Amino acid sequence: MNILTRDEGTGSEYARIFRLLSAAKDEAQKLKLHNLMHLTNMALLQVVIDWDGIDPERELDVNLEKLIGKKTQVAIKDARENLVLLDCH
Repeated sequence: MNILTRDEGTGSEYARIFRLLSAAKDEAQKLKLHNLMHLTNMALLQVVIDWDGIDPERELDVNLEKLIGKKTQVAIKDARENLVLLDCH
């Protein structure tokens, strides 16, 4: 039996957080808020580390850039699966 603690989340929760941070980063980029862009990049990296349960100090050979790309694909896919289209006609 897998019991989630308060600090753990499901993949869909991590995907949602990833999407929200990505949107914040995009807005910061549009507004040329470089410090905020840096902070959102750090937060995205931490989400990916937590999502996969990686200990960066022990797993030095982990390619975090590649992992962020994979998580971006998962987060986008997860968002598409949760979309509901309403036809108002």
